[in-house]
Amino acid sequence: MQTRRAPEQVPFPAVTPPPSSDTHSRGPLVTIRAGGPLDGVVTITALAGRREGRSVVEASWTQDGERRSESLEAATYAMARAIAQAAANQFAVGKPPHLARD
Repeated sequence: MQTRRAPEQVPFPAVTPPPSSDTHSRGPLVTIRAGGPLDGVVTITALAGRREGRSVVEASWTQDGERRSESLEAATYAMARAIAQAAANQFAVGKPPHLARD
């Protein structure tokens, strides 16, 4: 008898870099609708006119009936992606994120 192992659960799909042609567009490049009890949303937006890869990560959520948000500028897209993923994971467990570079 063969034992089946359950697949590993990942809360959100991996965020991949956008094609370079997309980094000059306006608005968020990536939006993660994390949901959860705080109805959280995380976005990554490229900064136009800045050095290649600079991005802003913004998290917004509803807590105690009030809409809240926090943002942070990241030096690279990889850093922005890691920060956004951590924020989405916090939303998934019902906690507001604290955007910070580690």
